[in-house]
Amino acid sequence: MKLDHKQKTARWAALEVEARDEIIGGLRDSGLSYQEISRVLGVRARRVEATLGEVAELHGRGLSVTEIGIRVGLPRSTAHGLIGVGRPLSTGRKTEVLSALSQMHALQIDTLGWFLGMERNHVYALVADLVRAKEVHELKQVQPGEKWVVPTRITAARYLGWRPSDWQPPLMFAEHYRAVAQARVMLVGSDPKLWVSERTLRHRVQGETQPGPRSKPATPISTGREPKLGRPHIHDGRFLGVVENRHGWWALEVELSKKDPTAMDIALRGAIRAARDSDTEQMVGVLYLCRTASVFDNVHAASDRLPPAEFEGLALDLVVDDFDTYWTRWLTTYGQLREARKAASPNRRRSTLIHLSAQEAS
Repeated sequence: MKLDHKQKTARWAALEVEARDEIIGGLRDSGLSYQEISRVLGVRARRVEATLGEVAELHGRGLSVTEIGIRVGLPRSTAHGLIGVGRPLSTGRKTEVLSALSQMHALQIDTLGWFLGMERNHVYALVADLVRAKEVHELKQVQPGEKWVVPTRITAARYLGWRPSDWQPPLMFAEHYRAVAQARVMLVGSDPKLWVSERTLRHRVQGETQPGPRSKPATPISTGREPKLGRPHIHDGRFLGVVENRHGWWALEVELSKKDPTAMDIALRGAIRAARDSDTEQMVGVLYLCRTASVFDNVHAASDRLPPAEFEGLALDLVVDDFDTYWTRWLTTYGQLREARKAASPNRRRSTLIHLSAQEAS
C-alpha cells in the first residue's frame, strides 16, 4: 500500500515519544543529516534537535552557526533558529542528575554520560538545559581533558539537605575526584541507595556549615588524600555491593599515588577504624583501588605493618586491587551493551514499520 506524505506524517506522529527518540537517534547514527531525518520522518528540525541536542553541544563548544549547519546538515538560518532548543528534562531525570552532581561535588561530561548511560550529545544538551536554568555553573575546564559540571551552591544545598561550602574542582585533586566518580559508576552505577558519598560522610563528622563571625571551626578530619594522625577518617565513599563474593557495605579508598610509609600507615589504619566504628552502615570490608604497581605494593606493605593487637581478628575484609583493571573490564562490558543496543535499534525500527504496514493493510 503506497502512502502519501500526509499519511506518512500521521504514521510517525502516532508513535510513542520514546520510540520516536530511538528512531531519530538510530537514523543519525546511520549517517543521516538533520534535514534528511526531517524528510524521512516528516518532522521538523526542531523535533530532531530536541532528541539529539547536537546544535546545543556544538554551540556550547563555540562553533559558529555556519559551522554548526555544516556539521548537522541544515541551512544556516535553520541552525540559527535551533540554538537554545533543548530536550525537555523530566523531573525524575533532573532529580537524578542534580542529586548525583551534589553528592559527588561535580562530574565531568564523560563520567556523567557513563553515570546516566547517555550518548555524549544528549549529555551536552542536558547540561545546557541545567545551565540555562541556573542549576549548574557554566562548564569548567580544570585540567586537560573533559570539562566539569558543577552544581551551584544553592542547588547543592537543595539536594543535600544542608548548606555546603562553595566548591570548585581543585587542580591538585581533580584526578582523584574523577577516579572516585568512575569507581562509583563501575561499582554501583546510579542507584543512590547503594552509595554514600564522601560529602555525606564528611557532613556526618563536621555537621552543617554556619558561615559568619560566630561560626565554629569545622572538626579536623583525615582522608586518604591528606592523612592526619588522630583525626576521624573520611572514606572516599561507601557502597553496598559484592567484592570477592562477599556482599555488604564496603568502604572505598582510591589510591592514585604512592605515599611515604608513615602517611600510608595513618591512612590505612584510619580507613579500617572508620569502617570498624561505623554506626550507620554495617561495614564488611575496605576496598582499595590502586593505580600502578608501586601504589599497589605501597598499600600491601602498610597492611603488613598493621599492629596485630588492634587489627587481627576484625570481622572486616581488606581487599587491594588494581583500579585500571576494574575500569577496563567495566568499559568493555559497557561498550558491549551499548553496541548490542545499537544493533537492536534497526530491528526495532523494522519491526515497528512491519507492524504499521500490517495495520494499514488491514
